[in-house]
Formats: sequence, C-alpha cells, structure tokens
Amino acid sequence: MSISNSSGNDQRLRWRFSGCVAAAMAVNGMMASAAATQAPPAGIEAVLQRVATVAGAPGSRQAAEKLWGVPLDAPVVVHDRASGTNWQRNSVTGATVPVALRKDQPPANTCTLINDVPSVLLLLPLPADPDGLATLLWHEQWHCVQAALGLPAAEGDTAHLDSEAGRTALRLEMRALAQAVAEADDRQARQHAAAALGFRALRSGSPPSSKRALAEEANVERNEGLAEYTGRVVAAAASGANAAPAVVEALAKADASQSFVRSAAYATGPAYGMLLDRWLPSWRRGLSTTSDLPGLLAETLDAPLSATDLARVGDTYGMNAVRTEERERAKARERRSAEYRHRFLGNDAVRLSLRTPSVSFDPRSLFPLDDAGMVYTPLTVRDEWGELTAESGALLSKDWALLSVSGDPVEGEASRWTGPGWTLELSEGWRLGRDAEGWRLQTLP
Repeated sequence: MSISNSSGNDQRLRWRFSGCVAAAMAVNGMMASAAATQAPPAGIEAVLQRVATVAGAPGSRQAAEKLWGVPLDAPVVVHDRASGTNWQRNSVTGATVPVALRKDQPPANTCTLINDVPSVLLLLPLPADPDGLATLLWHEQWHCVQAALGLPAAEGDTAHLDSEAGRTALRLEMRALAQAVAEADDRQARQHAAAALGFRALRSGSPPSSKRALAEEANVERNEGLAEYTGRVVAAAASGANAAPAVVEALAKADASQSFVRSAAYATGPAYGMLLDRWLPSWRRGLSTTSDLPGLLAETLDAPLSATDLARVGDTYGMNAVRTEERERAKARERRSAEYRHRFLGNDAVRLSLRTPSVSFDPRSLFPLDDAGMVYTPLTVRDEWGELTAESGALLSKDWALLSVSGDPVEGEASRWTGPGWTLELSEGWRLGRDAEGWRLQTLP
C-alpha cells in the first residue's frame, strides 16, 4: 500500500480517460529507446507474461467493465526489489522495457501516476497462485479508475478497531457475514446479515467508538473494500467460478488478524458487495463519496438485530470465546503499547519532520498509539530529505508531520545512517545531527 501527500498523487486522483491512449503510446516510444541500454533481470519477462495471461483471461476484462461500466486496463509495471528496478511490457512491440519512478514514489502494490499515465505497480514476488494474482491485479486496476467513477481515494481513522470492544464486535460481524455469504437459503442468509449489521451497530454505542467511527470505516470500505470486491469478483469470473468461497475464506483468515485498523475493509468490503449483489443488484450505479455499504444493505433488510437479540444468537458466532480472546489480547496490547512509547517517544528517539511525505506500508500491521499516532511495521517514507526504511517499525504522528524511530544506538555519517531496525538515506544538502534537544535533520549551509 502506498499513500502520498504530494501533488503527484493529487494528479492521479483527477485523471480522466481522455488522452490516456495517446499518452501511453508516447510513453511506450520513450521506453523503447531506453530498453536498448538496459536488460531486465532474469525472470522479469516471465513475470510480465504471467500478468498478461491473467489480465487477458477470457471473461476477465468483460467482467470488470460490466461491474463498473468503464475499462479497467491501466498499464502494469512490476518492481524487482532485488535490483531496485521497474519493468513493463511495451504494448506495441511486446518488448520488456525499464520504467523510472519519481523520487516521491516508494514501490508498493498500488495505482500510481507513471509518466503521466495512471499505472498499476506490483511488487515482486507476485502471488504464486493465479487467483491471488488476479485478485491483486484487478484490485489495483480498480484504484486506477475510482476517481473517474466519482469515488476518489479517501482514508479513514479506524483506530477504534484495535480496542477490545471494537475488535470483539468486528470479529462477530465478520463471522456473521461469512455465514450470510455462504448460506444458500435466503431466509437464513438474511438472518445472518441482520446479525452482522447488529454487531456493527454495537461499535456506535460507546467510546472509543461512535457513529463517526462507523463513517470512518465506511470511508475505507469505499476505498479498499470496493477494490478488493472487484478483485475477488473478477478473479472468480476468469474461471467461471463463484467468488463466495474465496470471500468466506478471506473472512475466516481475517478473524485471526492481529490488526484490523486498516485491513478490515479487505474482508468486509467484498462480503457486503456480494450480499448487495444478491439483494440489491443495482447498488453500484448509485455510489457516491457518502455511500455506506452496510447502510445500503440495511435498507434492503429488516432492522439490524438488537443487543438483546444478539446475545440470544451469540453462540452461533462463538461470542463468548471471542470475548475471552479479546480480553487477553487487550492485556498484551497494554504491554506492547508501553514498549512502543519507550522506543518512539523516549529521549533517544530520532524524530524527523515531514513536509511532503510519500509512504509505503503493510495495512495488516498497524498499531494505534493513542494520541501519539500510528506505528507502521514495516514502513518506508520518502520526503525532501531522503528515504527512511524501518523494517522494525516507526511512529507517524496523526497529522503526518513527524516520524519517529528508535535511537539507541544510532550509527552512520554523511548521507547514510542506521538504527535499530531502520536505515536512513539522506538527499544531497541534508545532515543528521544531535543537540541538547535530541536527533534532528538540518540543511547544510
């Protein structure tokens, strides 16, 4: 996952289809001349062929366009982490050609603007199974058209999903969703769906959750949830299969996740999408920046189950076991929180100011540190001062104005510095030093 506060990301969100073909042809022409001087690493051509095969699978493009009414055909670039290079297949000649990313574009599975063309960027190694690769590809392809659909990328503050109450209600919601998606009997499926909506409503009842918290969840579901729904449905269409088993499996895997802060939508979004396909087939045509997938589903069903009803059916979803597990996790979380505070908020921490950050992270491993911000593990950040890679995690303030890493010990000189689990590469004109107030970045005179 990659997010940028730079102007390049804003341009991606504003792109439209007009002119894209001409731009792509111009880019192909430029890359063809560069290809003569750089050979791809071993295996890159085979990787690009795999991507082309998945993208061209019978029914895939048709299924994608049927879902959203527009082609999902952005060019695909793969990033080879071993060599640090990026490669694409020339759409005219079929040759494998190198691609340059901007300095503010950390490699990630994402849709990003490359040579003024919205493009899918995929990290190697790719998923080994065809369904996994297809899901990833069509997920990112949707991100390349979402702004044109009137659904620009939007983030949501879902830190409440790391609380004991938030996690308990979410896990029960996902278990009910799984049964609703898998159930063939319409009446029983509706009962499970009503239970899922009831468990979700529990998160609006008391702090740290609120109705605003559910609106934040809806933001992420419109973004990552719709993308994952697209990936699951189109991947299944390629083999003429039903996406339901994959969605149910994903919900089961998510149940064991250690962090739901930003990753929950990858499981709930496809589930709500499939239930809406079942009971409200026209739902995609009316989506807007305020749409709420669970809200749309609630409008088609009876009212969500009350707290009393949920207690009555709780055994169906393992309510008591979930509550016990989350109570124990909450205790472990307190210990982990204290450790992070010592690492990132102590006197030895290295704090780097941010102005126009671009970040790449794993959405499955976020840890809210209360008002201090969010711990991302791993994390790559690029800004005007250079690039920091923190495999062991780093703390980003809520306003993304400050980045903190552990500073005991710090070693290095000139443009390269290292600390516990992180590496800092400075751009020309910057230096890292320590004064009475701690470590800080400075511009060279």
